Amino acid sequence: MFFGLETTSSVFCSMNPMIARWISPGLFPWVLGGLAGLAWWLSFPPHDFLPLSWVALIPLLWVVDHTRRPLPVIFGAACLAFGLSTWWVYRAALIGAVAGVVANALYLTLAVMFYAWLQKAGSLATDKKVWLQWLAWVSPWLAMEYVHQRIDLDFPWMLLGHAPANHPWWIQYYEWTGVAGGSLWILSVNFWLYQTVMQRRQAKLWAALWLLIPAAVSVGLYQFRENTKFRENTQEPSIRVLAVQPNLDPYRVKFEPSTYAEQMRIFLKCTDSLEGTGLVVWPETALPDYWVLGDGAPKNPWMDTLQNYVRNRPGLALMTGASVVQLHGQRSGSPTYTFYNSALGLGSVDSSEPPNIHTTPALYHKSKLVIGVEKLPYPTVFNAIARWISVDLGGMTGQLGTQSERTPLMMGWVSPGIPLKVAPMICYESIFGAYCGGFVNNGANLLAVMTNDGWWGETDGHRQHLAYARLRCIEQRRSMIRSANTGISALIDHRGEFVDTLGWGRRGVVQGRLQLRNEPTLYAKYGDVLGRLSCVFTVLFGLLYGVRTLMKNRA
Repeated sequence: MFFGLETTSSVFCSMNPMIARWISPGLFPWVLGGLAGLAWWLSFPPHDFLPLSWVALIPLLWVVDHTRRPLPVIFGAACLAFGLSTWWVYRAALIGAVAGVVANALYLTLAVMFYAWLQKAGSLATDKKVWLQWLAWVSPWLAMEYVHQRIDLDFPWMLLGHAPANHPWWIQYYEWTGVAGGSLWILSVNFWLYQTVMQRRQAKLWAALWLLIPAAVSVGLYQFRENTKFRENTQEPSIRVLAVQPNLDPYRVKFEPSTYAEQMRIFLKCTDSLEGTGLVVWPETALPDYWVLGDGAPKNPWMDTLQNYVRNRPGLALMTGASVVQLHGQRSGSPTYTFYNSALGLGSVDSSEPPNIHTTPALYHKSKLVIGVEKLPYPTVFNAIARWISVDLGGMTGQLGTQSERTPLMMGWVSPGIPLKVAPMICYESIFGAYCGGFVNNGANLLAVMTNDGWWGETDGHRQHLAYARLRCIEQRRSMIRSANTGISALIDHRGEFVDTLGWGRRGVVQGRLQLRNEPTLYAKYGDVLGRLSCVFTVLFGLLYGVRTLMKNRA
């Protein structure tokens, strides 16, 4: 009987007698759930045992097919995977770590239980069209990932397609599909390998095709991008870049006013390391103190110092993170203002231009905000408990302002007719692929990430964040300069490969030359097509099998 304990017992009894001696039938699904969670965790950065991702979900498929109540096991496996992968969040806020794990586990459980409902109520398990079961398996999961990246309660750190982030030669097709293509690959390999175990007809063939074809296509693309003749025939210009890593403790030094003068000295000394003209990037909130805009705004002496520094160095373009306050005047006798986590651009890489005309900064405001730190999700719902869920990371907390457009910062002209337009992604924004594509569609030919990962200490968090940045380079076919306060700073090329890195907890710079590319990828142009299609298929499955179930119950 499907979903029945009889099936569980019959399958269990056919197991190895030694296993049966130690594991009771009631415990066996939980053991499988635990194995799934562990394999899932180990397949992601920084452990990077990618082959485990191809089998990590097989136990969950078995649990759905052979247990009466799979929900607790699915939820437990997801909590284990997310808990082991994102435990480091507790270093900044325990409530953030718990909430992130529970929310992500609920999202995933909802997707898998939708598939389980289709298997049971929709009678998909008895349908001979296995491809229909496959579609019902991948669609809700991909739809969940798509929606997850677009709601206020977003923390899409563990999307399945993130698992191969440190294996760029396997995932070059992300320039067409984005991360969803990797999720589809992993989901499909798991499904067809499970069907092979269940001895479904032609399942071995489909498992081999899903495993090998995406990998073969990716390796071909990787070799094509690497091919010497191909590189010689390209006419893309390049730019010298330098990323500063000051290594300032975010808890005890970074936001302490008595250290501002020393911080500025460190930044300027590191910037002097730039050889010739080019672009320099400082990390998130690098500019000391607040930069206040509006009538009657107080002066920020460190901003004046920075502007004078750039003014006296023709050919220097500098991007820095800053805490910005925009004054709006008085309302009911009190001043009104908006706080922003921003990126400022000063100077120009074109040394022939008069430097004094570029000291008014170009400005971008971070718009993908961190829950509980920079934004309160759904304020009408959560406002009553805001004081308990707000997290103070030493800078600005509460509801920060955003901007609607993904505007690249214009940093001068590399050569006549070729501008330098930089996508200024601030910290959390770098894990959203379609969001990054908005900068590219608006003309960005270079990616920049400014971040401060020091809140988590030397844990998996900063390594995962760096790995996911590599995906943006592949998706958009753009090189990246990444400046991280405490590390890891890096230069990454358009294939997701490191050009230079500076490890955790070190002070210094990374520098080199990066290509500028102007053609948008298919993914940049059209976004998450797989996600949108999956949402459509999920709705159609729900309507079709919902009606079928209703008619069956009435009969």
